[in-house]
Amino acid sequence: MVQCMKRYVMTFAAVVVTFVGLTGIRIDIHASSADPLISTVPKSIKKYVHSINSEDWESYVNSYSPDRRLTNFPSEAQRNSRTGILSVKSIEISEIKEISEKDIHEVQPYFSEIDKGLYQGVRYFYVGLNYHVHHENEFFYNGVRYETFAVGTLHGEEYILGNEFVYNFDPLQSSGYAFGSAAEREAIIREERRLGGNSKPPGNGEIQPQRVVSSIIISFTNQNHTIGLWTILREHIQEIMKKAKPHAWK
Repeated sequence: MVQCMKRYVMTFAAVVVTFVGLTGIRIDIHASSADPLISTVPKSIKKYVHSINSEDWESYVNSYSPDRRLTNFPSEAQRNSRTGILSVKSIEISEIKEISEKDIHEVQPYFSEIDKGLYQGVRYFYVGLNYHVHHENEFFYNGVRYETFAVGTLHGEEYILGNEFVYNFDPLQSSGYAFGSAAEREAIIREERRLGGNSKPPGNGEIQPQRVVSSIIISFTNQNHTIGLWTILREHIQEIMKKAKPHAWK
């Protein structure tokens, strides 16, 4: 059984490498063309993602509106311990949808507190962010984590007015915003386990074929072409082997 799974993972990975290498496919945003609410990524969210990847914390702080900015961030202690957002190695957008004004209060009630008299062009987004972290915890872990964002402009500059992790996916599903992706299903299962007192991912960290396939596809379709395809695959295989039980690959 173990040998069979090993062959399955490696064979599929080889197929993905060949297919992507031949076709040169690259997808920046996962979305269904049938959904009229699909949108490109707002400038402020792009800035947020880029600042984390480049560890430009001044830019990270300034991606938020003036009334939401952190002060004295990051502290020396935060830098040394790599806590919070500093625990993130890299981050990339895997899925995004815009949420309408009429639905946002059901999906994310906190955004009703935004001062629309101060900020113009306020918009809302449901975003899947693919994280790679130094140390996993309840808030930051390897895989796609879902968040809602509110963005708006002040004096012609776009800012993030708020962002919240998604813990309850029901309003998004009932309002028709669910992606229906493997990554989203895994995130839902993780939250259900967390609420039940178990924050471990599906399979208790063991190899899950669907998770392996989804992880490889997400990375291939989101990584910049300047990164070698083999490097991406090798990193994923190494991550898979680390999570496997000691005897699983013998």
